[in-house]
This record gives sequence, structure tokens and C-alpha cells, in this order.
Amino acid sequence: MAETLLALLPVILIASLCIELARGYQIRQLLTLSLQETARVAAVHQGAPHIWQPALRDALTTLFVPAGRFHSPQARRDAARDEFAKRFGLPLWEVVRQPGPADIIHLKMTYLHAPMQDWLRTLLKALSGISSSLQKKQNPRQHLEQRAWALGLIPIVIEHRVLRQRSLGPS
Repeated sequence: MAETLLALLPVILIASLCIELARGYQIRQLLTLSLQETARVAAVHQGAPHIWQPALRDALTTLFVPAGRFHSPQARRDAARDEFAKRFGLPLWEVVRQPGPADIIHLKMTYLHAPMQDWLRTLLKALSGISSSLQKKQNPRQHLEQRAWALGLIPIVIEHRVLRQRSLGPS
């Protein structure tokens, strides 16, 4: 029995890491598609935040399907965002428009992924402590990512650039 336990322990750890990697890859793919859709909307509407931010919220709803115990995926999305902020004190996602040329819409999304396994979160916290002690100078732009790693979260950062659409006007 002890031999079986010792033999199965590494197999279980590797299997749980594979499941976490597959889950992370799926989330990253859905985030990429959501950000592409948001950038397209921003390009058509000249980068107006009051238009592309609701489009982003709607596009991110695909991460929260099926609705589960909630009446809709949108309700599940909002509840997950609120619960995440309450639990970790950080936003579940953050999207900012990066400065650059006037004809380019450049969006950068940071999504904070919480691993399913508590032991993995603890390991990430420990590794974060080691890496932060080795770094001499912190970049202020990486502050959210550093805080996420310190809490055992995995920041998924995606950037997308798209050419702003121009109206030709009446001919």
C-alpha cells in the first residue's frame, strides 16, 4: 500500500498540473478572442471607452458559460468578479488602452487566474517570494502582476493592436 501511494503521488501531481495547464490554455484562448472582439469594436468606434468597455464585458461572458447556479452567464461573470475582488483585493481583469500612434488601437489585458489546487497557489506564493527578493528594482507597470504572483495567482497578459477604422465620408 505504501509503495502504491509513493508511486501514485507523482502521477497525481503531474496529472493535476496537466489539467491546470489545459484550463489555463483554454482561458487564454477565450481571453484572446474576447480582446480581439473588443479591439475590433474600439477600432470601428474610434476608441471610445464607453463603447468598447461594455463590449469587453459582453465578450468575457463566454468564460462563464454555463451559468451554473446563476440565472445567466452575465450574472455568474459579475458574481465571480465581485467574489474575486473581495477574496484577493485585486480586479479579476484589467484592460487599458496603451499609448501609441493615433491610427492604432492598442489594448492590453491582464487577467488574474486562480489555480484550482491550493498546493499550487502555495507553491506560486513561495516562488514569488524568492523571485521578488532577487529583483532589485521593480517596474511600476508590473505592480499588478507582482501582487498577483505574491497571492498565488497567475497573471495572463494579452495585448492586441488593430488599425483604427476611418470613415471616408460622403462622396
